[in-house]
Amino acid sequence: MKALHSTTVEVRPAAQQDIEVICTFVEELLLKWEARATRRAAQRVYEHIMTAPDLGVVLVAEAIAPAGAEDPKPRICGFAYASYEWRSEFGGETMELVEMFVEPSSRSAGVGRTLLNALIVRGRERGIHRFSCQVHPGNSAIEHALESCGLDPERRTVWSLNF
Repeated sequence: MKALHSTTVEVRPAAQQDIEVICTFVEELLLKWEARATRRAAQRVYEHIMTAPDLGVVLVAEAIAPAGAEDPKPRICGFAYASYEWRSEFGGETMELVEMFVEPSSRSAGVGRTLLNALIVRGRERGIHRFSCQVHPGNSAIEHALESCGLDPERRTVWSLNF
């Protein structure tokens, strides 16, 4: 993949034709996280969210090449998936960033921040009471992007039971 130089990035809701690219990206995430999920399981989640917008949103970032570029066709360079949940603790509906991925050649070009800002705008338009995200230890890139979008770290411990 070519690196982003004078390329514009636009964010839009994911569509069925984007699933293959998103799942290619998520394979890298699943491997990095040592997750038990499979590409096929992730695909089912994205397809379900796309058909049930009250559960969440999947956005893609497209790199739009400048006029006269060798390959002017937009290409997906990242995605973000956020879920909605009603929480009494926050007085209503909340949004949580579940997954975000930016292809390596597009990192450090503001793609992650652009995706985050697009989610935050959607949340505000929807009347969301809180936007949150869990970060894997050592992921300073996402921490920097979250901080640049105005988020602050909370000190909570996540406990879970996997079935």
